[in-house]
Amino acid sequence: MSARHNDQNTLENIAADLRTLADDLSRGKLRVGSRLIAIGNPLFIKTKQKISGDTAYCTLSFQVPLRELDKEPAPTTDQRETSAKNREVRDDRELRFKGRPPEGKKIKKEISSLWKTVAKKLEQGQPPTPAEEKSLVSAFEKYTVFTESPWHEEWLACFTLLREALACARGGDMRTAREQAAKVNELTRACHKQHK
Repeated sequence: MSARHNDQNTLENIAADLRTLADDLSRGKLRVGSRLIAIGNPLFIKTKQKISGDTAYCTLSFQVPLRELDKEPAPTTDQRETSAKNREVRDDRELRFKGRPPEGKKIKKEISSLWKTVAKKLEQGQPPTPAEEKSLVSAFEKYTVFTESPWHEEWLACFTLLREALACARGGDMRTAREQAAKVNELTRACHKQHK
């Protein structure tokens, strides 16, 4: 997001970041690090506001397909220094909010239970029921707002594999569905091992 404001956490800085994001999105772009990339319409979008104790949480999460990479010029020294300062502020903020809201744990348990049922059916060559599929995808979408930056990309990759497995099962291609489900399990194990 924007690197033009000072190091302080203020509502004005959040508003400036959101305005920059909105401007980029209105042009079909998303800023990722030093790159401004072309994106398509969102596959899903979720906003969440929550109060837990004396803290309010607000999360915006969406997944978009990439169109083409538009590389911007390499950042200047001043931009790199400002970006590093903003990263330090963000890291401090993450330490303060390290305790995740309890709802995330509940959704994670729901995903685990639903996935066991669906994965077992896929292993047996049976597609999940539409209700099981809908519940699992919905739980994945809900949990996306609780992902953390070190493993957010792996989560999105896992979600993509999950949807591919379900689509294959729905279409009767159980072999590919089982392969995709195995990849979901493999990615999940690797991610848990690396980030726990």
